[in-house]
Amino acid sequence: MHTLTRGNWYLMYVCKGCQKRQVLFPDLSNGQSKIKATYTVDCPRCGHKGSYDSDNIERYQHLAEARAAAA
Repeated sequence: MHTLTRGNWYLMYVCKGCQKRQVLFPDLSNGQSKIKATYTVDCPRCGHKGSYDSDNIERYQHLAEARAAAA
């Protein structure tokens, strides 16, 4: 499990097994680069092994989501 830091960008996916959002890893491009890879990961919540590509991966800025929830 990742600890999210306010203002940092992350790449996330929705697990195909449990349908919960999971952090793939920090997005060091701050939301700027194109995703051109497929990542195969085990869900830390349910253990489902899935493959996720640019169609399945979303960008998330922790501070932006916190502000939207407060508004």
